[in-house]
Amino acid sequence: MKKTLFSFCALVLCLSASAQLVETPKGKLIDHMYRSSSSWVKKGWTGTEPGRYDGLVSKVVVGEDGCLYVYNPVSVFDSKSWLKLDPLSAGKYRAKLPQVIFKDNNGGDDDDEGANTERKFLLNRMSIKDNNQYEVVSKDNNFMDFSWDGQTLKMLGVGNKNEILGIVYDNGSWENRYGDWNVTIESFENTPVTPPANAKPVQYTLSSKEETSPRVIDAAIDGNDIYLKGISKTSKLANVWVKLTQNGNTAEMLTNQYLGTTVRTDFVRFSNDASVYHTYAAAYSDASTLASKLTFSVNAETGVLTCNNVLKIVFGKRSTENASVDGMETFESLVLTPFVKKAAKPAAPTLHYRSAVDSYDYSLTTITLAFYVRNVDESGNYLDPNNMYYNVYINDNPQPFKFLKSQYYYLEKDMVDIPFYYQDKRNEDFKVADDQRILHFYDAHIKKLTVVMVYEQDGKKYQSEPMSTNVVTSGIDKVTTDNKVVVGYYGVDGSKRQQLEKGVNVVKYSDGSSKKIIVK
Repeated sequence: MKKTLFSFCALVLCLSASAQLVETPKGKLIDHMYRSSSSWVKKGWTGTEPGRYDGLVSKVVVGEDGCLYVYNPVSVFDSKSWLKLDPLSAGKYRAKLPQVIFKDNNGGDDDDEGANTERKFLLNRMSIKDNNQYEVVSKDNNFMDFSWDGQTLKMLGVGNKNEILGIVYDNGSWENRYGDWNVTIESFENTPVTPPANAKPVQYTLSSKEETSPRVIDAAIDGNDIYLKGISKTSKLANVWVKLTQNGNTAEMLTNQYLGTTVRTDFVRFSNDASVYHTYAAAYSDASTLASKLTFSVNAETGVLTCNNVLKIVFGKRSTENASVDGMETFESLVLTPFVKKAAKPAAPTLHYRSAVDSYDYSLTTITLAFYVRNVDESGNYLDPNNMYYNVYINDNPQPFKFLKSQYYYLEKDMVDIPFYYQDKRNEDFKVADDQRILHFYDAHIKKLTVVMVYEQDGKKYQSEPMSTNVVTSGIDKVTTDNKVVVGYYGVDGSKRQQLEKGVNVVKYSDGSSKKIIVK
């Protein structure tokens, strides 16, 4: 007999629920709508808290049968199904609940650990019990009313989190990551700004507190209006413009400039939120205070624009109702400098740290060198990173070090000139994290490391001042272990090596013994 039995109420819910609607209903489709709601909002990967979703892309069908249909009816729950609303009177509609909005195969039975059976997700009106837990309301009250004027759909009769439009599994338990109250879905016609066809094309370099290495962006000037393309770093918004208007020695950028639609994974590598959002460039006077505009000072001589406020790329239009400080990208202390391509001596790298650690048997020393680089010259002017690389020098050798693929397994080839943005196939021995570079070395004889940036243009090389650091190991060169010291490293073919390399190494000791060590 099964250990877990569905309750009678849960069984009744399943039997009485309307079937899931996954096909687009016949009728007039109103797409690209703007959804906002008071909801249980995801916090981290598993937590929730009362909050607000704003800017979700939604759609409604005005059905040929006189009904309304709402796509993905619960905020950020990607059900890919429709909620049916039956007409009540002029401008009033009712969702008769429960309705099935999603199915998966993650159901099962306690007696059969390998079972994968169909599981249904049912949409219900739910009331709060205690500790922010909910239960389905009585059958007679299990509905949700809406108003519709042809442009805007609004949920009626639910003013706070005491009652929600929520999801119940077919075993009767609440899916506690989702639940809405105060839902509004409205028609939306905003489009991103574009410069006039006759605007003068120019370029700026952009830098900020978060982005110290500048990058070049396209711009266009039309009278007092300055249009900037690709302020956001995500490729999804690379061709989207924002507008500033100059007035004397200042320029202003109004808040809530529409950028188009994006998803979270356009900005971050992983997210459990697959929803599509209307996305904006929003102004803040500081990290947490909304502003109506950004103000830039304009240097009359150089044309440099400098802003002490904060620009954020956000989901949903910012307002007193949606005053969230969260942003997918943040640009504090923006600087826009008219771009003029020129060659110059690169700024020197800056040391972050270096370390040297011996393995437990002193057979391998791993040296880590971390430093910062910027694609600028010594005066802070932009240099094209595609024309930049760096060289590493070992001890006092005047020739740059060659990194061998035989030693660095994830290299594509032997390398002397390391491109500005280069990382190996696993981001392991050549690591990149924004402006930081991290290198590994496997040679106990290294006592000094030097890095020099190089910029090439028109066949000429420009080298930075060197960044040098001494290497201090955690042990002692030729450390004695059990009265023996390492006297040499060899390959399995007997070839002499300067240090341990990737693969099989033969380590010989002063007492005549040897040992095979594999470096992965």
